[in-house]
Amino acid sequence: MTADLETAEAPPPALHVRYNPKIQLFRFAAILAVAALCLFIPYAAEDQGPDAWRFAGILIAAAVLWAFWTLRRVRDHTPQVIVDENGVYVREWMVGTVPWENIEYIAHSSSIRRGLVASVTRTRRKPYLLFRFVETPKIKPNAPPPFGWVQYISAEFAIQEPVIQQYGLDTPVNDILKQIQAHIEYWRLHTHTPLNE
Repeated sequence: MTADLETAEAPPPALHVRYNPKIQLFRFAAILAVAALCLFIPYAAEDQGPDAWRFAGILIAAAVLWAFWTLRRVRDHTPQVIVDENGVYVREWMVGTVPWENIEYIAHSSSIRRGLVASVTRTRRKPYLLFRFVETPKIKPNAPPPFGWVQYISAEFAIQEPVIQQYGLDTPVNDILKQIQAHIEYWRLHTHTPLNE
């Protein structure tokens, strides 16, 4: 009987979501392929002068930098999303763990109708989970300037429409949502606080 009570009182297990190395390798290869295609720009241009080569060089350099930034994710085993009894942590948001009481609702992309402007300005690859907060959490960059400034700008953009996208992660968003629901239920039972859904 005591064991049953202890089991009933235990919170659901924490979920740690990491990058999917295979997807990140595929993305790396695709970006390098785009960089290789940029080599043909000067030959296809009407004016094959130095400006065409300069333009191609800028695109190639940007693509190569992006590719190697993506390659870093293959060896990055840091959790990108953590769901536990304290709330939801999403590394991209740079706000730490968002407690359950600060989450107004969570919507699955299958139930969201987005306007044309939102679809154009914020590309979201389905499936994803969209969050709405009671109060917008404070962004906390963890790198010194100027890298901290870049983190802040990136997080500021992400937190305007906070989502967890499945693409690139090792766990489907449906599994993440199930774990979130289990933790919300546990939180409700132990705080007696309703959460809007």
